Amino acid sequence: MEITDVETYTLHLPIDRTVGDSRLAIDDLYCVVVEVGTDEGYTGTGWMNSLGFAPDLLERFVDSQFADLLVGEDPFATEAIRERLRTQTIYYGELGMSAWPRSAIDVALWDIKAQAAGQPLYKLLGGEDDSVQAYASSMDSHHDLDELADLHGGFAEEGFTAFKTKVGDKPAVEEADRVAEIREAVGDDAEIFVDANQAWTVKEAIRTVRELEPHGIGWVEEPISEFDHAGHERVASAIEPPLATGEMVNRPEQFDWLLERGGMEVAQPDLIRAGGVTGQTAVARLAATHGVPLATHFYYVVSAHVVSAAPTGWIVEYIPEYDVGPLLDPTPVVEDGRVHLPDEPGHGYRIDPDVKAEHLVTFE
Repeated sequence: MEITDVETYTLHLPIDRTVGDSRLAIDDLYCVVVEVGTDEGYTGTGWMNSLGFAPDLLERFVDSQFADLLVGEDPFATEAIRERLRTQTIYYGELGMSAWPRSAIDVALWDIKAQAAGQPLYKLLGGEDDSVQAYASSMDSHHDLDELADLHGGFAEEGFTAFKTKVGDKPAVEEADRVAEIREAVGDDAEIFVDANQAWTVKEAIRTVRELEPHGIGWVEEPISEFDHAGHERVASAIEPPLATGEMVNRPEQFDWLLERGGMEVAQPDLIRAGGVTGQTAVARLAATHGVPLATHFYYVVSAHVVSAAPTGWIVEYIPEYDVGPLLDPTPVVEDGRVHLPDEPGHGYRIDPDVKAEHLVTFE
C-alpha cells in the first residue's frame, strides 16, 4: 500500500461566548484537517485545533514541509515516517508548532492502519473497552458563581461524575469559593479537578491548593511552569491531591524525567503535541511502568481509543466549547459521562462533506 495524496484544509466553528483560562480568552475554534489517501482506497483523517491561532500557518506547514515526503510511502511505516518528518523540522525546532502537523498526520496513518486491519483503532491498539470515562472540562474562568453552579450542575444532570474548572487568575480565597460552589452543585461523590495552566509559582501553588483541599480535589493540573521540573517535585510532595501535567510536553523522554522523579502523578499527553497515536501510546507505556494513571488532554475523539488500550488508562477530557463533534460523521457519542467508541474500522470518523462546505475557510 502507498500514500497517493495528502489534502489539508481548515474549518471554522464559532464559539457562542468568550471563554478562557488563566492566560487566554477564546472566541473561535479552527480545525485544520489532514486527509491522507492511499492506492487501495483507504483515507485516513487527522486534525488539529488551533483555537484561533494561526490556522493558515498550520495548513501551509503540512503542504510545504510534509506532503511531498509522504507520497509514495507505506502508511503502515508510522515509526519511520515519524522520524523522517522530525528530521525535516529539526533545524528550526522539532517541538512546538511543528509537532502539531506531524501528529495530525500520525493520527491519519493510524486511521488507515486500523481500517486496513478491519478493526476499530482501540482494538488494534490492544484495547477491549468500547467506552471510556470522560470528565466535563470547561473554559470557565469568566463565569461568575451562579454561572459556575448552573454549568457544572448541568453537566452532572447529563451523567458526568467528574468535572474540571479553571483556576490561577484569582486570589486563593476566591478560588476556594468557586470550587465550593461547584462542589455544592455536583455533590460530595463527584471528582473535581482544578487546572491553573501554569499560572502559579511554587509557593503560590502550595498556598492556593491548601485553600482548595477542604473541598475535595481530585487533581491539581499544571500548577507551575512546564520548565520548572524541580518545582514539580516540590509541589507534588507538599500538596495532598495528585499533580497532573503533560499537556504541553512533546517527547516521551520529557515525560519520563517527571515520572521518574514523582513530579507527574497523573500523565496528560496531548494527542497533537505529544506525537499523535504513536506518541500517546509511548507515553501510556511509560506511565504504566511508573503506575501512573493516564488521563489524556483534549482531542477526546481519538484519545479515547488510546485510553481504552492503555494499561493505566483512566479518563479523557471533554471540553464542550472546543468540541469538533459537529464537524464529524458520525457525531461522537458522549453519554452518561462516557465516550462511546465506534465499531467501524479506524478511529471511526470522517469530515461530513456538507459540513465541510459550510465551514470551510480559505486563505490568501
